Amino acid sequence: MHSVLEIETALRQLPPQERWEIARWLLEDLQESNLGNAEGKGSGDNGGRTLPLPDYSARRRRIFGNKVLPNMVLISRAQEPW
Repeated sequence: MHSVLEIETALRQLPPQERWEIARWLLEDLQESNLGNAEGKGSGDNGGRTLPLPDYSARRRRIFGNKVLPNMVLISRAQEPW
């Protein structure tokens, strides 16, 4: 399974009892990881890990393709009667 949609489809095909067992396991796992993260954090420290920054240019290309978008800030500044 490579996508959330495939996982969701597979889960919906399970009997309700098995879905509840998976949901309970997932909640317990999330709670344990949250407790572990809370204990591992010091005074504002994120455990020595740096969080990756989102790739906005890749997101823009995924949404709009290779279109060249106008710079709306420059256009609005040009229209202001300063």
